[in-house]
Amino acid sequence: MKVTRFLHVSVNTNGTPLDTMVGFYRDVLGLDDEARPAIPGIPGHWHAVGAQQLHLVGAPPRGTPIDATGHHYCVGVADLDAAVAELEALGIEYERAVQGEGTVQIWITDPAGNTVELQQDSGAI
Repeated sequence: MKVTRFLHVSVNTNGTPLDTMVGFYRDVLGLDDEARPAIPGIPGHWHAVGAQQLHLVGAPPRGTPIDATGHHYCVGVADLDAAVAELEALGIEYERAVQGEGTVQIWITDPAGNTVELQQDSGAI
């Protein structure tokens, strides 16, 4: 699998009001707002950090080994279908979801239990 770049970092609000978190990242750290697609059942807000994003997740962490609503980071991959095939060949468990207008998301965990999201990198050369 070829990771092409970091796409975003997701931070869970852990019960802190979403507007408090948005205010902190906007007013204290000076991050710009970024458009966010509707994600049913998962409130949140996105900020721009240069070419990457910070995603604030307002849904509680699930507390499962692969936790898509908990803290995680997302990397772009050169070929998502090939990456999934590699995961399957290696026996690595993953979860799949689709966000917004067809953005496929794959979540795995690293050996220490940290959740990592994989997405097709549309900007990959």
